[in-house]
Amino acid sequence: LAAAVLSGAVNMITLTAFIVLWFFVLWGLNYRRVPLDEKIAEFIAERLRIRGHRVDLIDTASAAADAVNPACQAAFIGGSVHYDKHQGALVHFVKNNLEWLNAMPSAFFSVSLAPVHADAGGRAHAQQAVDHFLEQTGLRPRLVRLVNGALLYTRYDFFKRMMMKTIARHQGRTTETAADHEYTDWADVEAFGDEF
Repeated sequence: LAAAVLSGAVNMITLTAFIVLWFFVLWGLNYRRVPLDEKIAEFIAERLRIRGHRVDLIDTASAAADAVNPACQAAFIGGSVHYDKHQGALVHFVKNNLEWLNAMPSAFFSVSLAPVHADAGGRAHAQQAVDHFLEQTGLRPRLVRLVNGALLYTRYDFFKRMMMKTIARHQGRTTETAADHEYTDWADVEAFGDEF
């Protein structure tokens, strides 16, 4: 090759190196199994796979969470806020695995109905839930993202549906209870993955 370069037979050599990282994408589900947390985790995982990375998706409330091998190189961790708290299974998992989670790069996403992009008060309220989670668990992520959630009217019991309808009306969101309404900004979620 050196002789070819010296003789001018090779004008340019392009070396391409691919670095494949192994990511965990961890999420917590609440007792009603809110599918948006899982959908966001799957979305992040798919974007990482498209970029050629290995990804293991883990529901922290499942038996698979107990068998996690901490050999990955980075982790996305997330869950939704209900009554100002993240899921107990997520809190428990992070506390039990804190040493290796804090030893690697991590990012945390928090899903809530607080109007995180439109209202400073809502953003502050959502941030308080994140701050509480981080203080409670000791997790030190490199990046945190507040993600708009969904109104899942069809999954709520009568009283919660009426309560959520009242809150939605106050926030200027839809009060049509015959369908679910998703407010997630998927471009922002993708940007979160890219930033990390």
